Amino acid sequence: MILLQKAFSLLFSIIELLIMIDVILSWIYIKDNSFTRLIHIFTEPFLSPGRKIQDRLMPGLPVDLSPIMGLFILWIIESIVNTLLGIF
Repeated sequence: MILLQKAFSLLFSIIELLIMIDVILSWIYIKDNSFTRLIHIFTEPFLSPGRKIQDRLMPGLPVDLSPIMGLFILWIIESIVNTLLGIF
């Protein structure tokens, strides 16, 4: 069970790192390539709900808050998984 908890912890840490890399890449103009597409594949499920919420509540905001919301969503999922793994 401890091995499974460590594996999930590593997975969540990698996703957090990929979100941070996605934020940094958004500041730098890089043409679409396989590396950026790979990062977007892993980060988009966490960032798209934040973008939808931001567009609905604050349309036209020049700052993208979706990485913060994405990290919050990831934190909630991590808490749920840790709780479920702690029960079993």
